[in-house]
Amino acid sequence: MSMLAALAKRWNYSVTSPGAGRLLYREGNREYTFPIFQDHETTVLVGVPSSQRVHLFFNWYAQPQEFSTAARDRIIPRIEEHLRARGVRVRVFERDETAGNFSFHPELLESRDRAIELLDAAGCEWFTDYNSIDLLHAEYGLEVGGIQKDSDVRIIAETLQQGFPHWHHQNVCVHDHGREPGWTVALCMFPAAQ
Repeated sequence: MSMLAALAKRWNYSVTSPGAGRLLYREGNREYTFPIFQDHETTVLVGVPSSQRVHLFFNWYAQPQEFSTAARDRIIPRIEEHLRARGVRVRVFERDETAGNFSFHPELLESRDRAIELLDAAGCEWFTDYNSIDLLHAEYGLEVGGIQKDSDVRIIAETLQQGFPHWHHQNVCVHDHGREPGWTVALCMFPAAQ
């Protein structure tokens, strides 16, 4: 096969779901992981992958780059078509880039209540093991702050990951000063803006 024929070749693709909250799209030697979740009767596909990898020389390598418009216009309709062929109602959830840090998602209030219930069931008490749960509207997630014990950090992080498997970005840090000293665990759907 000539070089031009190889470049013009249309790659086959596959769509799989390896676990809760994840959908893998593979095309050629590239792999995209998309967050996916249920909202009542509808499956919600997040229109931006949480991670991208490329397969080179017998191994997968992370490829931290922007999800191009051309790739989006090709991949998202294919995934929608794949899911609809299985009888699934699909909606694509997009990050509002125009709103910047001023976006507001009222459904995060329900997620906050659910996080409080999950943490309580895991044995973490509000104002004892952590001080606050803040909404991260721009990143579409939650931040648990004021965690005093190192052992509680792992429990809180794992509980949030199990409760919200479609939120793939996590950040754990410690603050030794300010209004809420201690550990902070943030879990969100979109990465924080740089």
